[in-house]
Amino acid sequence: MKINQYLPNGKKDGQWERYHPNGQLYSKGNYINGKQDGLWEYYHSNGQLNSKGNYIKGNRDGQWEEYSSNGQLNSK
Repeated sequence: MKINQYLPNGKKDGQWERYHPNGQLYSKGNYINGKQDGLWEYYHSNGQLNSKGNYIKGNRDGQWEEYSSNGQLNSK
């Protein structure tokens, strides 16, 4: 799997990961032709899941889940 790649036109494409300054994963998900697409997950700086949900062509779609920094589900 390639991570953090660009298409020749400069748009993001494929699997992407970003990290907090402390090195913990901040987000991971997929881009298609520069737009977020599919499942995306975001994390607190302590490594706990912050939120997750789907994108379609760069727009949030469907149900999203949000979690507190201790891992407890806050909302759906």
